Amino acid sequence: MKFSAMGAAMKSRLPRLLLVAFIIFPLCSQFLQAQTWTLLGPPSRHSHSAVWDPTSAQMIIFGGLETFTNTDLNDVWVGKTSTTLSDNFSSMVPTGTAPQGRYGHVATYDSISNRMTVFGGGLGAPGPCANDVWILDGANGRSGTPNWIAVTPSGTAPVARIYSGGVYDPTSNSLIVFGGSDCSTGYFNDVWVLSNANGETGSSTWTQLTPAGTPPPARQSGSVVYDSTNNVLTVYGGDAGGSPFGDVWTLSNANGTGGTPAWTQLSPAGTAPMARTGQTATYDKTNNRMTIFGGIVSGITLTDAWVLTFANGMGGTPAWSLIPTQGTAPSVAYHSAVYDSKLDNLYVFAGTSSAGKLTTNDHAFALQGANGISSRGFKWFLGGPPVRYSHAAFYDSVTNGLFVFAGAHSGTLLFNDYWEASNVIGSSNLTWIQLLPKGTKPSPRFGHTGLYDSTSNRLMVFGGGTSSACFNDYHVLQNANTKGGTMTWVSVVPTGTAPGVRMRQASAYDASTNALIIFGGFNCKSTYYNDVWILSNANDLTATPSWTQLATLGTKPSVRQSSSAIYDSSSNSLIVYGGDKGGSPTGDIWILSHANGTGGTPIWTQLTPTNNGPVARTGHTATYDAANNLMTIYAGFDGTNLLSDTWVLSGANGQTGTATWTQLASGQAIHFHSSAYDPVSNQMITYGGATGIKPLNPSSDIYSLSHGNGLK
Repeated sequence: MKFSAMGAAMKSRLPRLLLVAFIIFPLCSQFLQAQTWTLLGPPSRHSHSAVWDPTSAQMIIFGGLETFTNTDLNDVWVGKTSTTLSDNFSSMVPTGTAPQGRYGHVATYDSISNRMTVFGGGLGAPGPCANDVWILDGANGRSGTPNWIAVTPSGTAPVARIYSGGVYDPTSNSLIVFGGSDCSTGYFNDVWVLSNANGETGSSTWTQLTPAGTPPPARQSGSVVYDSTNNVLTVYGGDAGGSPFGDVWTLSNANGTGGTPAWTQLSPAGTAPMARTGQTATYDKTNNRMTIFGGIVSGITLTDAWVLTFANGMGGTPAWSLIPTQGTAPSVAYHSAVYDSKLDNLYVFAGTSSAGKLTTNDHAFALQGANGISSRGFKWFLGGPPVRYSHAAFYDSVTNGLFVFAGAHSGTLLFNDYWEASNVIGSSNLTWIQLLPKGTKPSPRFGHTGLYDSTSNRLMVFGGGTSSACFNDYHVLQNANTKGGTMTWVSVVPTGTAPGVRMRQASAYDASTNALIIFGGFNCKSTYYNDVWILSNANDLTATPSWTQLATLGTKPSVRQSSSAIYDSSSNSLIVYGGDKGGSPTGDIWILSHANGTGGTPIWTQLTPTNNGPVARTGHTATYDAANNLMTIYAGFDGTNLLSDTWVLSGANGQTGTATWTQLASGQAIHFHSSAYDPVSNQMITYGGATGIKPLNPSSDIYSLSHGNGLK
């Protein structure tokens, strides 16, 4: 199939790991607990299905092919995305025996019975094909217990197939199936009707229709919509293993009742869309309009949305028109799309893409004005935060929320937005909402410091920059976890001489003395640092913050950016690992005593663990379990390749215990991400980062690592 070539090319990119549970080379008996990486929200996929439930105003997602691992999925998710930039996706685990994982199947929904019907699809990559029928009762998860039911219809079943078109007729309770592929070189243009499609009122029966007229050419991935009032099926596009189609056909009496079904080819007026395959089509029955979106031509995924008026061929001359959308449209094919007639919104989920930032795609988008006649305008919205790297993020145990500020989408597109993901620990569900604090927010930036003081509920932001200029400004976000008062940005001018402008510095916060500790960084030109600065009264609560440069003794670490730093308050030590100065990264470990500037003279000491540990790296993260004196580092860049490994260093502060490396479970290959550690659940939470080198291919995924300190 045409799509297989693109899929093979995309598989060659970096893998996206979803669940890993193993330990490599345990070095001491305490490190015996296997870790598990878990992605929050639906895994990336294409060729899945999504149906729309108007009662609960949510899409119901089933199956598909995981984008890079080629794993057949049979999971069920209910999700909402909107023009308010929010996302809410919850996993649903129905009772009963689930269908085998599949992709390219048909799924339709009956909102009255709250049942989803699934037919056929591919059970491997690229085959074999299936022709089985399944019903998910209680499909929206709101009324009744979701339960899978296997259906064995009477009559001769359609030949097993993939990438068919399918619609549901609520009037006759029928599933209508058109075309598809046999998972090889065979393509169909036949029409089948499954009676009692929701499985409620009697046995189901397959019947093949014999329409009059010249049928459309055989095809797969043709989009179909249905006008239940007039019993008309409309077909657009698709392919038969070669150049895609751009034709439009209608089938009258499509459910097999009311007269002889008949094919008619439409000749719409206006400029037609580029012929395509892998697109979606939705139908506004009130205005008799079909909206097609996306798809793929010659390996390039598309971003355009078109409306066909009089889509059932009745009431006037059908005509094509391009929807003049604003905002950034997704570039996707083999995605899903559902239509909310109440709000006139189109909701798009996942799919495959030739665009680097969507190749690992579990994103949701909303198109306002999807029928092309909206008085509100036509605009695309991304559900949840845009993909990014070199941002700031923190985990708040009070709200069980992950908060993200700013970062880079690319070298020229930077953010200064603020987001919350709720219920991060204890669930694999995903809920994002954009927060809108009062006050003047910091300018867009990446590579900045962003640390959270849970006592005062304040986020402290220092420095960072753009691709051409660095900053040394300071900002505080009050009530940063949304609780206790109004979230407000405050620009602060500390006393004392400020550090030079910089980005990608290592940073830590000492809550006991309310001090921000800054090490190293890069000035966005040619200078790398190894200096140490203290900002006292850092949360700006009881006194004006003040900068002081520490005068340290001992041999200093070399100048560097993108190193990691953790702070141990019990020994007043800053532990720095890795980083680079524009060339090969380093893998050394340094400890600064009296790091908050109190209790004695700060002294640098290099720490040498008892065994060989991780390779040198930069752009990684480090978290710290203070109770057990364990530092966990994750991923990064070794100068040639992205890394996915996870390591724990025991005796990390150099004062208690032996400094020894132990390797834990590998996760996603990534750098310039963020990581946070929750000691109560013993989980490490990671967000975003760049999954490529050139291009960077940034992410917006949240992963959690169980047993994040490696202890049993």
